[in-house]
Amino acid sequence: MTDLALQLAALEEDKVTPGLLGFTVVAVLAAATWLLLRSMNKQIRRVNFEEAPIQRDLPVQRTSASDETPDAATPDPENPADAADNRKTQDNGAK
Repeated sequence: MTDLALQLAALEEDKVTPGLLGFTVVAVLAAATWLLLRSMNKQIRRVNFEEAPIQRDLPVQRTSASDETPDAATPDPENPADAADNRKTQDNGAK
């Protein structure tokens, strides 16, 4: 029995534990995480989010073929935004 007690005593001296410092660091991190989550929940509850209704674009009905407005499918060469869409398509399908 004495040999077993000596082996256990020798084992305990070589054992490395985090001790009080390790416990303190883990406790502080846990408390900080809890406080951050609590604060985040308060902020999220204050958000007043209302989703905007979906507006669907209705097609425009034309009364005559000689309207003053240009057709939307025809690009305007003077408009830089429309001119950018006239770029050639690469082989992979990208512009």
